[in-house]
Amino acid sequence: MFKWGVVCALATASACNAGVIEEPRGDLSYRERSVGTTSTTAGAGAVVQAPPLGTHTAESLAPSSDASAKLPRAGTSAPADRAGGSSAAAGSGQPIDGPLAGSSVTSVGSGDMDEPIPGPAPSDAAKVKGAPFVLVKNWDFGAQGNIRNIRDLNSEFAYTDHWGTIANGTNYGAVIVAPGAEQAVSAPNLGLPGNRQPVEDPARPIREWTDQTLLAHVRPLSPTQPTVSASKHDAGCGSFTAKWKLPSGGALLGKDLLWETRVRRPVALSGYWFAIWTAGEKWDRGAEMDVMESFGAPHIPANAFHTNSVGGSDVINFASWPPALDKGGVPNSARDLKQWHTWTWVYLKDDSYVVFYDGFEVQRGKIHWTLSGSKGGSKIDMTFLFDFGWGHTQVSDVNISLPASKFALTYEIDYSRVYLR
Repeated sequence: MFKWGVVCALATASACNAGVIEEPRGDLSYRERSVGTTSTTAGAGAVVQAPPLGTHTAESLAPSSDASAKLPRAGTSAPADRAGGSSAAAGSGQPIDGPLAGSSVTSVGSGDMDEPIPGPAPSDAAKVKGAPFVLVKNWDFGAQGNIRNIRDLNSEFAYTDHWGTIANGTNYGAVIVAPGAEQAVSAPNLGLPGNRQPVEDPARPIREWTDQTLLAHVRPLSPTQPTVSASKHDAGCGSFTAKWKLPSGGALLGKDLLWETRVRRPVALSGYWFAIWTAGEKWDRGAEMDVMESFGAPHIPANAFHTNSVGGSDVINFASWPPALDKGGVPNSARDLKQWHTWTWVYLKDDSYVVFYDGFEVQRGKIHWTLSGSKGGSKIDMTFLFDFGWGHTQVSDVNISLPASKFALTYEIDYSRVYLR
């Protein structure tokens, strides 16, 4: 059984106006977590025959004009040419305006160091001393990549979190939508018809592909509802969780890890919830790494995010997000989350870690990959999660309602790669 406990409190009005976010335990994120016990495996659960999301066509977000730019992928040694002729080196802190065109399509990979796959070196390889990393997972989204369609996505990802829920328990406002009835799971306590996970309506897609990216939408569950409410969980989103996982991390894994993801949030709609993070099936205030997390609250600038461990010790204090990014040397001009950015988490076998954002070091610290993040604690596994959501029932500033006409909210992902050494 899950126990869901609040792990956050919002700042006072004066602090909010200053962009300050108060987290009572310092390094905890705003996501509510499962505490202590092991859940079912992500994606497990009863298969249900859930109804589709409505019956008529809703206009989807068209790929941005920069989506067709044919550019070298981040992580190559050559600078990436911008569409329109200008250029910026990957890792320079300058956003590259368009998804980066891939080299020849490679295997997704088994995740085993003994079965390495060809592919680009990490974007921030030069900043990490030691032997080269080995590419073991390469999720390259888009019709020209290796996650080209829903069948490819189904093979690599589940449509629940690693605790088997579709809304981080009952906390997220938008629920994860399954692509088909065969992937849908039971979903109690969310007020959904039949306590079932919604299934995608092809006329109102939740996930769409461009040549080089995946678009993950948030839409009203019904085409006729006038409003969308976080507390009613009546929005569906395209979040997903990798089926492949590591048995542990840091010293207990005995290997160095580098996880690199290139993603963007084209529109800053109120209440958006955007996170790239890792945790284990067992959780008690850690261990967890929020490589990036951002959400659309009035007191948070749309170009801000935080990077924190949960259960570890962080060097940069993200109690206030903009000043923390200042400490990381990130100029305001490089913070536009509508543009493409690359987040890289390097987690070494001495339990130290560092996070890079477009080459800027935005966090470093130490965490033991154990239950609660405690030294000598119980070993836990590591799952890779992609939250492309909206709303949160435990965070008042994003526990909101909006007119349904404000949607779709869309996120776009280019690639995510895992390297080991």
